[in-house]
Amino acid sequence: MERFFPENRGTFPVITALCDLPRSSGWFSYLKISSLVVAFIVATGQAWGAKEKIRFTLVQIEKRSYLSLANLKLLHSDLTVNYNDGEEQGEIRFGKRIVLFSLGKAEYQSQNEIRELDSEGVIDDDGLFFSREFIEEILTELSLPVSYRFQKNHLIIVRDKEREGLQKLDFIFIDAGHGGRDSGALGYFDAAEKDITLSLAHELRKQLAADYPKLKIYMTRGGDKFIRLEKRSELANKKSTPGNFGIFISIHCNSHLSPKVKGFEIYYLAQNPDNKQARELALRENQGSEKNGYIKRLTSRLMNAQIQRESKTLARQVFKGLSNRLDGMIKPRKVKKADFAVLRGSLMPAILIETGYLTNRDDLKKLRSSEYAKAFVSGVSRGIGAFLGELSKAEK
Repeated sequence: MERFFPENRGTFPVITALCDLPRSSGWFSYLKISSLVVAFIVATGQAWGAKEKIRFTLVQIEKRSYLSLANLKLLHSDLTVNYNDGEEQGEIRFGKRIVLFSLGKAEYQSQNEIRELDSEGVIDDDGLFFSREFIEEILTELSLPVSYRFQKNHLIIVRDKEREGLQKLDFIFIDAGHGGRDSGALGYFDAAEKDITLSLAHELRKQLAADYPKLKIYMTRGGDKFIRLEKRSELANKKSTPGNFGIFISIHCNSHLSPKVKGFEIYYLAQNPDNKQARELALRENQGSEKNGYIKRLTSRLMNAQIQRESKTLARQVFKGLSNRLDGMIKPRKVKKADFAVLRGSLMPAILIETGYLTNRDDLKKLRSSEYAKAFVSGVSRGIGAFLGELSKAEK
């Protein structure tokens, strides 16, 4: 683990703490040295009044990246970890929030629900180690007041102030995916993603204006216009001023080589995608932004764990609302995570809805129907209402 402080801090020395010593050096020495160095640096950081950047080294075990238990405990001073060796189960606690885990399982429990992981979340290799994917889930599920970024074999952490309770929603930004020269996914009967997303965005705007008359509803595009990915999030971020709370909803359609694949899914931002399909989808949606360096600039940014937790809550509530209102019209798949550029650029809770597959005849027929549009906008609106209810409960 390394801690870096801003430049020009007088004559204070630059201190580097290597907390991931070889395990052959012994756990007692490892923990003792880590604790001593960290205590010194924290005290020094407080004296400087600096916003410290901490870099933890991830251990490579069988080609996967893990964070040691000792370093997990250093993510925040109020984070506690308890583990029962006999039952091979443990809990991670921050304030009132708790994450439960079992050794060797590709799942964990949070808010009385089982959450799936792509692989084992916790392993024992002469000590407990937590997978990179599970670490990101811990940061966001517990809503730790930190910003973070995974960079190769490191986890970079910057401690933030806790966000104030979200008392109200001020605006909603609707993003109709693609547009202009960017047609997006193509399907049967010359169907283009850009046309369907724009139609649904207009309908959603009408519904939200009726359901939430006090809110301001914005759209990234109102016609067949090409807008770069970076511009979409910039438009929304300009409205997100101090004391002005908003959410960002991006609407898309999916495609697949197999015409049998069907259904809708909702994504929230994460650096550790669910699976290969999620990674490939993100690459496709991010196309075009690599050329101007936008993706590179985005991936150098830190992600706020508290905002990411709100994004997860929004995604899950909108998914429930859509599943209920669509009532089998289009198959509900899952709430998933992926590193979409349009979500990474947002400074507010943000989700991306893949409404259905244009390469599936049944999905396409529904997506073009007025019955679907009515059910879709009603489901999204209901999900937003449930999301706000969840936030208010969490603050009590």
